[in-house]
Amino acid sequence: MSSSLAYEKLREAILRLDLAPGNALTERGLETFLDTSRTTVRGALAKLENEGLVQRDGRGYIVAPIDFAEISQALEFRATLEIAAAKLSCERATENQIKNLLKTLEKPSKNLEIFMRSATDFHLELARLSGNGFYVRALEDVLTRLARTRWYEANAQGGQQKAVTDHKRILETIQNRDSTAAEAAIKAHLERSRERLLNTLMNTSGLQIRGTKNGNSRA
Repeated sequence: MSSSLAYEKLREAILRLDLAPGNALTERGLETFLDTSRTTVRGALAKLENEGLVQRDGRGYIVAPIDFAEISQALEFRATLEIAAAKLSCERATENQIKNLLKTLEKPSKNLEIFMRSATDFHLELARLSGNGFYVRALEDVLTRLARTRWYEANAQGGQQKAVTDHKRILETIQNRDSTAAEAAIKAHLERSRERLLNTLMNTSGLQIRGTKNGNSRA
């Protein structure tokens, strides 16, 4: 098994909660779980650590606990990036670019993995409309850090359809060259996502969550 395939398999297990936050991970155990070599396991763990999905724990690793305070900071930074990029997009995006991006929203996939990839691509393409690559690279980084919690949120009841509706609304405000409406649409989208995420986390048993909205922690 290649390192990239091992990474994908392990990442999916973490996102689907087959490996829950706080679970201990050992290289030897993952060799058996992935049916691959120690070197391949180490490569996969390095990539997952960079994404914030696993973290070192002594001589081994654990699946990273969910830190709601960190998530809130990431969402705050994401909003700043997307609002700034959207305002520039209102000035710089061409009609063809906007229409082509709208077409990608016509038939959202029911497969969660495919949907999440397309949703990530949408937000990155939206940032590219600004013509500023720094926004795109920064947004790509923060979306990677939020990958697990975005998965939980999209898996909530109605989460996918609500996200698509919000995406269309954001893009329409850019098509109308209305930067004020674009800012409001992005803020509303991220706040709804945050609330769905919090509800999902609070109703999923066995999760380790730090710094929840009401200031409490749970494990």
